[in-house]
Amino acid sequence: MNSLEKLIANPPSLPVVEGLARMRATVRNFVVSAPPGSGKTTLVPPLLSAMVAGRVLVVSPRRIVARASARRVAALAGEHVGESVGFRVRGETRAGSRVEFVTPGVMLRLLMDDPSLEGVGAVVIDEFHERDLDTDLACAFVLDSQEVFREDLRVVIMSATLNAQRVAELVGGELVEVPGAVHEVRMEERVGPRALGATRSGAIVVEREFLAHVAGVVREAAAEFANDDAEGVSILVFAPGVREVAEIAGMLRSVPAVGPSGELPVYELHGGLDAREQDRVLAGGEACVIVATSIAESALTVPGVRVVVDSGLSREPRFDAASGIGGLVTVHADRAAMIQRAGRAGRLGPGVAYRCLPFATAESFAQPEIAIADVSGAALMAACWGAPGFEGLALMDQPPEANLAAALATLRALGAVDEEGHATERGRAFAQVPASPAIARALIDGASMFGGRAAARTAAALSLGVRPEGADLPAALAALGRAGKGARVAGVNAGEFEREVERLLRMVERGGVVAGALRQNLAYHPAQVSGSSHGNGYGSDSRADADERVAGVLALANPRWIARARGAGFVAAGGTGAILPTPSPLAGEEWLAIGALRRGQGRADAIIDSAAPISAELALAAGAPMIETRLETATDGGKVRAWEVRSLGTIELERRSVPASPEIMREARLAHIRRTGVGELPWSGDARVLRARLAFLHEVLGEPWPDVSDEALAASLENWLDVGAARPDVAAGLRNLLPWPEAAQFDELAPERIATPLGGARVSYETGRPTVRMKLQEAFGWTTAPRVGGQAAVPVTLELLSPAGRPLAVTSDLASFWAGPYAQVRAEMRGRYPRHPWPENPLEAQPTRRAKPRK
Repeated sequence: MNSLEKLIANPPSLPVVEGLARMRATVRNFVVSAPPGSGKTTLVPPLLSAMVAGRVLVVSPRRIVARASARRVAALAGEHVGESVGFRVRGETRAGSRVEFVTPGVMLRLLMDDPSLEGVGAVVIDEFHERDLDTDLACAFVLDSQEVFREDLRVVIMSATLNAQRVAELVGGELVEVPGAVHEVRMEERVGPRALGATRSGAIVVEREFLAHVAGVVREAAAEFANDDAEGVSILVFAPGVREVAEIAGMLRSVPAVGPSGELPVYELHGGLDAREQDRVLAGGEACVIVATSIAESALTVPGVRVVVDSGLSREPRFDAASGIGGLVTVHADRAAMIQRAGRAGRLGPGVAYRCLPFATAESFAQPEIAIADVSGAALMAACWGAPGFEGLALMDQPPEANLAAALATLRALGAVDEEGHATERGRAFAQVPASPAIARALIDGASMFGGRAAARTAAALSLGVRPEGADLPAALAALGRAGKGARVAGVNAGEFEREVERLLRMVERGGVVAGALRQNLAYHPAQVSGSSHGNGYGSDSRADADERVAGVLALANPRWIARARGAGFVAAGGTGAILPTPSPLAGEEWLAIGALRRGQGRADAIIDSAAPISAELALAAGAPMIETRLETATDGGKVRAWEVRSLGTIELERRSVPASPEIMREARLAHIRRTGVGELPWSGDARVLRARLAFLHEVLGEPWPDVSDEALAASLENWLDVGAARPDVAAGLRNLLPWPEAAQFDELAPERIATPLGGARVSYETGRPTVRMKLQEAFGWTTAPRVGGQAAVPVTLELLSPAGRPLAVTSDLASFWAGPYAQVRAEMRGRYPRHPWPENPLEAQPTRRAKPRK
């Protein structure tokens, strides 16, 4: 019996133990639904290792979770990490012979390298409820692999808060529910001041007063447990992001928290820390305060925690398909996340959770990342997998059509997919880089043009989200090159930044930059900025040359964000208006290559978070596929003017006047009519009458009588109107729409006049029904109004008027009118108009337009 089998034979006392027998009895796939802290991550992978022949891969949502989970399982099995149990994360691998914890990104690359997953007996998707995009995609690929290559592969989904039955249907497996929590958690609300506000630039930020409130709740909690003499109790504080983690931790350190033995040490925990710092925080051994991002929500046991203080805020991705701008926004956490966070307090014993925002106003579940984020990276992976546009993949949700269209447009612009969405050779090269397609393109093509280290440093800045002061990315990169390993510069750890640079540089060097067939050949010669590819990335370059290197790599990453000065801000080639933060050393530059943009609250323009000045020559070279020459025209009173315009996307480069040929004038007038609408055409009275008659026949008889609505006429302008004329004849154009041979019956089906007892009257079709207006006395002796519209037999509506021309009655049934309502009309009108006839029997009276002669 190996160490993992011994662990399952004598497991620790955890709620999930109740479900192990049911899991062992399953035939293929299954879903484990169990509350936080129930031991899913600890015991299910070892159980599976005893059930299958190959390794068990456990997909954990984050690097810290993968490492910590591997350490915990290995320790319970009495081993060191790297023996039976190991992990594989970005930049670090300690392989396990039986169980291996991996991140979703690593899992995707393992699948790309070997879709059949040879040597793997089971794949566990842990914390599936978080619904991050890579996890959804990895799950879909694994299910695809199982169906196509590996019927024997076991797939297990585990989560604490999700629609478990729906997931079981997705994977075609059984549902194993493990009810009950580990320990009771008392819930208390400590709602504070307003949590979110906006800066002058429109950025949404967490209010400092709210963060001070969160820190105050931590002190209250520490004091309460001090009074209870609860030695060794740690407090876990949830904040939305790294900045808020640092601010709360700083507040607690400046006014020390009260603990059972005096001051409690305060630690920070987030993904920006290097592995050693994260491991030190998770090592435990002392009572402390740990201020963490959502990194601590999932399958991670933080030692000693019996108290949770939840800010109630989360940071989620958002993507605007129209502008291509994506990023993280701060929002009220959903209820599922708040439940998950509170559960951290009950893993080791009875605990308490304090909430700083009300639970009742939170949404039940957050939207899955696939519905709100940029899906270009996932779309490229799917294309490389052979599922362009995610077609045929077993996904819980599909991306919005607009987001998918934007992603495919981006990938086509990068040369990563063809017009049908299939991955190109370039796309497959990009997919090998563990970063977004834009960053992969910057690294691969940037290394070819500007040197590997310059490309790696700029790509690392984009990957880690460097946010420089005043948006000056070259200055931030220079500062990172000078900083010590533990320093934080522009929001990132300098040591982690250099490790990311070296990792990306190894990819470039391992691939020999990239085969010549994949290189981007720009109409630009960068010899002037070739410099050294070693040292800090700048070699012996001047500051201007160094800036140009960074700008060139940024422009390769996102050509749509090459921008030119416009007024007080900039306009990007993709059409987005953008402004620099104030102050910024980049103010006054003519051209910028932008690395990061975000939408400002209540602002039309986006805010530039990082950029570099770029020369016009390099800007035009990098954006060459977007350069176009088009003809622009303007129409004023029938007169047409024309210009030839050369532009980089929406950035106008050159404009010159050109003669307006007959064809140009025709196209200009056509565009003008389509822009202003057919209602702006010179409609004569005859044209309006003709249109109304045609509309009536189309309504009552349908085809072949044409649709003459504004939309239909605009769509077929070239078929019926002489748009080349300065003042087109609309009536003549409408006659072109009369169908043949039915046109011969037009006057019969929709006559302009009908016979009346006194000769005839004009028929109006303007209201959509044929109507005749006439004095009531003109209708004496008339019992039946005529019908029009051929087989539709639509009765003409008579609008009967008083001698003064005011409406008295509207009817299409004269016989009924004479027999009924006429008597009341007669009684009211005969005294008002005594000189006009109002006979008791109008059917026997003579129709007339005349009044009685005066006596």
